Amino acid sequence: MLDGLWSFANRHRRKLVIGAGVVGGLYYSGKLLTQRLMEMQGASSKQRIAKENIRRRFDQNQRDCLFTIMSLLPELSEQVLHEVDVERLIAELRAINKPLPSDSADKQEAAENQGEPSKLNDSESPEQTVNGTPARARDTPKRTKVEIWEDIKVQSFARTMIAVYAESLLAILVHVQLNMVGRGTYLDSVIGKYTEGANGKVALEGRYVSQLSLADEQNFLMLSWWFLNRGWRRLMTQMLNATNQCVGQLSLKERLTHRELASLFNDIHVRLRENGLVEMLPEMLLPLGDENTAEYLASNRLSASQVFTPMFERLLDQLRDVIESSDFIYVFNSCVDRLTMQLLDVLRESFPESVPAPAPARPLPPTVEGEAAPSLDDVVKEFEEFATPESRVVVVQLLPRIAREGHQILNGVPNQYLENVSASREVQALSAAVYTAKDA
Repeated sequence: MLDGLWSFANRHRRKLVIGAGVVGGLYYSGKLLTQRLMEMQGASSKQRIAKENIRRRFDQNQRDCLFTIMSLLPELSEQVLHEVDVERLIAELRAINKPLPSDSADKQEAAENQGEPSKLNDSESPEQTVNGTPARARDTPKRTKVEIWEDIKVQSFARTMIAVYAESLLAILVHVQLNMVGRGTYLDSVIGKYTEGANGKVALEGRYVSQLSLADEQNFLMLSWWFLNRGWRRLMTQMLNATNQCVGQLSLKERLTHRELASLFNDIHVRLRENGLVEMLPEMLLPLGDENTAEYLASNRLSASQVFTPMFERLLDQLRDVIESSDFIYVFNSCVDRLTMQLLDVLRESFPESVPAPAPARPLPPTVEGEAAPSLDDVVKEFEEFATPESRVVVVQLLPRIAREGHQILNGVPNQYLENVSASREVQALSAAVYTAKDA
């Protein structure tokens, strides 16, 4: 039997060698393929974990941005409401409307409302007293109701638009700052986790000394103080000028449609851009120049040697590059447009719904074949009768709601305007670009 097997192996030796080689090659290829698949699965799993980790950190960073903006808005709101004080104008208007006990005071108020100087009766003495106060002491220059109403009109529009622009700028600035800091913190944690120690082993994450110190981080985030206390005032000056140019000639008794109101807001946007607001953004958001830097340091009781470390200067240069980039301008314009559209949607409630005109009682024009077709004038008249006219509201009736929305933009709880701008795709895209920048 063994001789038979030996003879069979000799006769088919070549075939057996080739078969063994094929089987061995298949076995080795299978093991190699399995090993490569396991390596690919491990790399894919690590990459997925890393992506989930950075996404989780990024999402947490965006939530921190929202809370940070909410904590900074009260400081900005207090100053805006104090400088553009519509309520003070309303109180001044109410003081004029209060009736005075003397007939001469009534005549004086009536003359002021007509824009004419007051005239007293000849029998009245200059030293006549009203409620125990000499009239000469009470002769203080007063404005007419029309002048006060004009200021209310301009400042109502201006304050609300200041709130729109200031909240947009603050939201973008905080998102950029915190994402720059978050990127540095994440890189430091990764480098610290995988840095080899002196003994050849991987060092613990807690032993790594971060390149971004806590002092640099605090000083960098404190830069938002400049916009909250100085920069927004330049915005206020530009906004008051633009609003006065666009709204100043608008009559208080004019009736506006919602579309015309939207066009009015758009005119303000265009005028601001024509006046060079975009070019002023770096100086509004950052203390640039020796004079502004000295004022910033003195106001916060800081020293230049304490603040301007190499890491801080690097972060400041990166922040300035982002602010001066076209992406920042695009995101800023999109945020302003988004908040303006939200504001107009809220103001739409002030416009009553138009009631369509009733259908005509006469019969329809003849359409039987062979009869004369209706004239073009009749068809146009039919369209005019069925057309729904757009509702109009007097400007003076819109002012309280417009001024009130300025409060909501800055002090709303919950602040739907802030949530809207923070959740916008443009802000999220800019935040992601800053967080994942490779040239940092």
